Amino acid sequence: MKVACQKWLSYVAGPTSRVVLSVVEKAPLKVMSTLALAASCALAGVAFAQDDFAAFDRSMATFDPGGKYLTKPIERALPGLSINGTITHWSDYLVHDDEDIGFRDRDYRGLQMQTLVEIGASYRFSPNLELTSINHLMYDSVYDVDGGDGLYAKRVDDSYYKYNTFDRIARELYVSYRTSKLDVVLGKQQIAWGKMDGQFIDAINSMDFRESVQLEAADYEVRRLPMWMANLTYFFDDVSLNVLWIPDFEANVNPAYGSAWQSPLLPPGDENARNNDALLNNRSNAAGDRVLQTKRPDWKHPSDHQIAARLDIASGALTWGLVYYYAWERDASPFVTGRFTDGSGDLLIITPEHERLHHFGATSDYAWVAKNVPLIGTLPMVFRAEALYTKDANFVDYRNLAAVRSGGSGNGISEHDTLRAALAFEFAFPSKISVIFQPSFYYTFDWHEGLGVGYGGAIGDEWNFAPVFFISRPVQRTRDRLMLSATITPYLSGSNKDYQGTKTKLMASYEISPFINGSLIYTDYHGGDDDGLFGQFHQYDNIGVELQYEF
Repeated sequence: MKVACQKWLSYVAGPTSRVVLSVVEKAPLKVMSTLALAASCALAGVAFAQDDFAAFDRSMATFDPGGKYLTKPIERALPGLSINGTITHWSDYLVHDDEDIGFRDRDYRGLQMQTLVEIGASYRFSPNLELTSINHLMYDSVYDVDGGDGLYAKRVDDSYYKYNTFDRIARELYVSYRTSKLDVVLGKQQIAWGKMDGQFIDAINSMDFRESVQLEAADYEVRRLPMWMANLTYFFDDVSLNVLWIPDFEANVNPAYGSAWQSPLLPPGDENARNNDALLNNRSNAAGDRVLQTKRPDWKHPSDHQIAARLDIASGALTWGLVYYYAWERDASPFVTGRFTDGSGDLLIITPEHERLHHFGATSDYAWVAKNVPLIGTLPMVFRAEALYTKDANFVDYRNLAAVRSGGSGNGISEHDTLRAALAFEFAFPSKISVIFQPSFYYTFDWHEGLGVGYGGAIGDEWNFAPVFFISRPVQRTRDRLMLSATITPYLSGSNKDYQGTKTKLMASYEISPFINGSLIYTDYHGGDDDGLFGQFHQYDNIGVELQYEF
């Protein structure tokens, strides 16, 4: 067909000399004929392209080498064993020039080039008893490929670019016994109590926050840090009681010096930090103080264990629950415990320590369907609410710290109660349009100028208000395989600051096959002052690509 089109075009146009001689009398006809035939050939080309794509689409529909050559043969050989896996790759690249921002030597463009392999295996001993193992292998090549001087975190902690320890590789390992009335799960696991975009009552496990403000709720499943615990749930008729006994402890993983998302507000500059081994290994801080070994909970001491309980009650379309968690702070507080003098003057001795916290939470869900809505018809809706009140969270008190440096008394830390809460309104409009509006609120009690950040409290101010707006819709021409979505999060605060910037995320996701999905993501940070939560990252707009294969 392509050859035929080429010959017909040559025939209609004719030799160059003939076209020149008869241009006046034949040009209109030839132009029209040429355009018509070109259009026909273009349509034919599209048809061939569609045929090629259809053939490719059919081949991808059954492309599952992991299932064909790994999981299915093993499952056939070992009845009772179930294996599944996921290979996910994330690549994020800055759209701004590689220039220094604040204290950061940002001579790199890649934020991550991370590949994560998850292998899960479950063996069912009986209808009620099962052993589950979930393992992670991760490698982030951005530290090797990009080559920027500003990316040096892996010199201090290998886990920033690869998982090579038992704790990281053996992500979850537990045995479960389940009946209609009782669930017992013993081992290393993660607990997801919250359903909101953001962590409100989702407070059991610590988190890997290496991506800072870039971290999305969709990634919590792979960013939580599982702990060894006993997890018991008893089901009454309309009531369930979940009790956790947690002898284990994990601290949060935060962006470190030399990582892509380290705050540009944090001194010293990378030109000094990268060669300061004491700073990189947490034996000193930016002021030159001496930092002692962090005091952590010890699983061998029963008094250091954590305990949590959740009570849920269902009444028709309404469910509500209460939460209590006797926990440890996820981030150690830097207590001032002494002084010393060296050639640079009088300095402080800092002892980081995790302190006890009491969390009190509440949650509620209500689902209903509104009928005969003008211009819409039937509109399914869900209302959610979550709140967590934390008692005596520790905050770095820079005002007191300045007094201590001048010879005054104190330890540089003050305790404040905090509250974080959110409402979510979810709507399922016609044409499969989903809309979520989630106003989120954070508050620090007895706040004063000079406070740092504490668990559950506002960031850089007395209160924060973040009204999250999300909308998504599938493209029907692709049989709903292409999904477009947008998430907009402005960050308001008071009484010190008014506006800390807005984060906007635009995403197009495509279901390549039943096993493979791909996404193209654009994330924008704009507005607010340079010291705001999002404002400090206004030069960190980035484009991301995500590919995931499940088998």
